[in-house]
Amino acid sequence: MLRVKVFLLIIICSSALQAQNFKASLKKGDQYLNDSDFSKAISFYKKALQYKPGNLDATYGLGIAYLFDFRIDEALKELTLVRQLNPTIGNNIDFYLGLAHQYNYNFKEAIRYFELYSDKKRSNRYQADFHISECLTADSLYSKPQPVVVENLGQTVNSQYHDYSPALMADGKTLYFTSNRAGSTGGMKLADGSFYEDIYSSSLQDGQWSKPQKLGKNLNSDYHDAVISISPNGETLFVYSEKGNGDIYFSNFENSTWTYPQPLSYKINSSFRETSVSITADGKTLYFSSERPDGYGGLDIYRSTKGEDGEWGTAQNLGPTVNTEASEEAPMIHPDGHILYFSSSGHQGMGGYDIYYSKLEGQEFQEPVNLGYPINTVYDDNYFVISSDFKHAYYATGRPDGFGKADIYHVDMEPTIEVEEIAPSEPTPEPVLAENTVITSENDKEVDVELAEPEAKTVVTVFKGKVLDASTGLPVGAKIKMVDNNNNVLTAEAFADPQTGEFELIVPKGGNYGVSTNRKGYLFNSMNFRLPEFSEYQEIDVSILLDKAEAGTKMVLKNIFFDNGSSDLRTESLGELDVIKDLLVNSPELRVQINGHTDNVGNSVYNKLLSKKRAQSVVDYLIANGINAERLEAKGFGEESPLVSNDDEIGGREINRRTEIEILGQSQNG
Repeated sequence: MLRVKVFLLIIICSSALQAQNFKASLKKGDQYLNDSDFSKAISFYKKALQYKPGNLDATYGLGIAYLFDFRIDEALKELTLVRQLNPTIGNNIDFYLGLAHQYNYNFKEAIRYFELYSDKKRSNRYQADFHISECLTADSLYSKPQPVVVENLGQTVNSQYHDYSPALMADGKTLYFTSNRAGSTGGMKLADGSFYEDIYSSSLQDGQWSKPQKLGKNLNSDYHDAVISISPNGETLFVYSEKGNGDIYFSNFENSTWTYPQPLSYKINSSFRETSVSITADGKTLYFSSERPDGYGGLDIYRSTKGEDGEWGTAQNLGPTVNTEASEEAPMIHPDGHILYFSSSGHQGMGGYDIYYSKLEGQEFQEPVNLGYPINTVYDDNYFVISSDFKHAYYATGRPDGFGKADIYHVDMEPTIEVEEIAPSEPTPEPVLAENTVITSENDKEVDVELAEPEAKTVVTVFKGKVLDASTGLPVGAKIKMVDNNNNVLTAEAFADPQTGEFELIVPKGGNYGVSTNRKGYLFNSMNFRLPEFSEYQEIDVSILLDKAEAGTKMVLKNIFFDNGSSDLRTESLGELDVIKDLLVNSPELRVQINGHTDNVGNSVYNKLLSKKRAQSVVDYLIANGINAERLEAKGFGEESPLVSNDDEIGGREINRRTEIEILGQSQNG
């Protein structure tokens, strides 16, 4: 009997010890997860699961740690298992599964989980909506890869740690970069086991990159040292230093060595963080990233021009066309001085940081263009540099197929590609224009026509016309942007001639398009049209009328969409919502009201309530995206203010169901 009692006591003590070890391991895993040390978190969650196999809390933590360590297949396995067993285990399980599917290029599944998350956590639905728009963009770019070849530079250059910020000599034969690999100058380590950063160089020999060499002690100290860029003439190396709050320094190549770095002008460096820089071929203009508070959010790209006295002038923000409320980083101005490459987490992309380019016309940079897949991925893609002949590029990305945390990749921008000849398409019937497309007929009257829906084929369409002042009928110079509403991707843009008002755009394919026309001092014009996949050439000729942005001016928002009976904005509305936001950002004195209207079908009280909710949804989005609530009002009119008779659906009720923007006047607070 005594033996039985002793045996039971041993079992009880063993079970208690096992439970204690489980709790300690789980707690450690949670702590490392909160500290973003995902490798250690994974280790402790696995240890916890050894004590309690199949425990949901430990499995959930393990799945999250795998996710943010970019071990996506393992993350999907664990998180899917957890949700199958307990869909309510955490508030964010659907969001994490959405991320896991997005990182695994399962965009439709990702959208499904983000929508589930949005339904449960309505207060955070814009976060889910942002990822949904990323997935829509990613799906579009992923399905139409660019004709380039992207290759990892290999283990000779890359390590198991972070290797990034490549800087390319003009001849393309020397590459400088930053790494926190073993063997750093100071030998000091970070909490995750990586070393402090040093600057390395590698040379191209017989088509292969040589083993990297660490630069001398003038550039590499005992602390963090990072290369940013090199001047086009190869004589100046720009580096980042943690001195102050993070500043930009330069080193000149003199007597076969790099000089001790000196700080850039106080016009460039500030009491805030400056992280990257690029200089034009003539040495007269600097583009750099800074976190100073006068920007649009996060890191912004600024420009400084050298005066005749040789001093750098006051830095100028590149403005909201380039900069967003998120971060714009790693500017690289091409030696031709007209194309700026940079990375952004704020422009519409595939996920994380994407790489874009913007063309300089006059003094203004144009709407950024996403470089597309496979250069951009669902992971962070950054530090893009391109050769002067546009044939080769290098950048850093953290994709899971690399050798380390971040690796340097090469892009062959002009690979040899076999082109298969395609027989001409069969002729198709003459197309008709999309619903809500405003065209100019021979007698200059505006009419609405419907589209037939033929078999989907490639479309070739010219969208052209004139921009006119609504009150005088005189031509107006303005910017016209065309957005694919299905994925909120800018497909084309043009500038109307200020003398004639004329413009012309090429529509690349069929789809649902929103067209916005903008000029300072005017309320933007909103148009919508839908094109089938025709293969025949066609033209759409329009007259776009712009009203001055004065109190009482109102306009129908043609690209704000709701499902029947719902006040939830559809993703196709994102392009128009951004246009409204840009209007208010660029005209901080304006106060506006969003008006909701319905037709006369159904209960009048319900219709008025629904129209107010829809208007409020637009206002809520603008507030969530940085617009002062005091500048915005929402009002629902229900069926009270029809534009036309409600007797018919086409040309009647469909016109009366609308959302408007109305200028109220000047804001007191801006």
